[in-house]
Amino acid sequence: MQLKELKKQLETLKNKGFIQTLRKGPTGIGHLLEYELGLKETNIAIPDIGGRVELKATRRNVNSLITLFTFNRGVWKVNQKDIINKYGYKDEQGRQALYNIVNKKSQNSQGFYLISDPARHLIILKNKDEKENIAEWSTYVIAGKFMTKLDRLLLILADSKLENGIEFFHFNEAYLLEHPTPEKFLEAFEKNELLIDLRMHLKDSGGVRNHGTGFRISEKNLMDLYTKKTQLI
Repeated sequence: MQLKELKKQLETLKNKGFIQTLRKGPTGIGHLLEYELGLKETNIAIPDIGGRVELKATRRNVNSLITLFTFNRGVWKVNQKDIINKYGYKDEQGRQALYNIVNKKSQNSQGFYLISDPARHLIILKNKDEKENIAEWSTYVIAGKFMTKLDRLLLILADSKLENGIEFFHFNEAYLLEHPTPEKFLEAFEKNELLIDLRMHLKDSGGVRNHGTGFRISEKNLMDLYTKKTQLI
């Protein structure tokens, strides 16, 4: 698909107005967008700008967060099962679970917080009741992950409304974001704009199901990670 063709498709989508979601829950917006654009993946090939582009859709809400990527490999310094048992809670399915947002500014309700260690190039997950670091992420690795996965991003914004418990979306604003920098990414963490999302629970077998720690940012601050922004609709 060429960029000119994509802009035409997005204009057509905008002119449709509100469209009923095909899937309930937070993933409904992305699923509906992919369906409307005829995509089966979360990225799109645009040869005339240099290749594949990651696709993100978000509700137009200043409090909403966008997941940039997940990264969990080799970062845990303590047993995840012990952490879930000690700090988790029973979720709606009766599982022992630990799903919450952690930031650098202050401890969350369960005592988790983030710090940076510039000398060792680490972002560290701590808990006020634990002496050991809970997890450590190399800033080189996560900045590299961001640059590789999201070097080009198509960000679509939508208004949403509920009618009889069913959500509808109006996709009416879109930006092509290019040329991110690792410096801006790491600066966002220091400014407490980049947060992490713990997402894990215990399975019936007693093992840990970790969905991958999400690195998340608001739509407004996401745009600041890129040096080139082109509005498409």
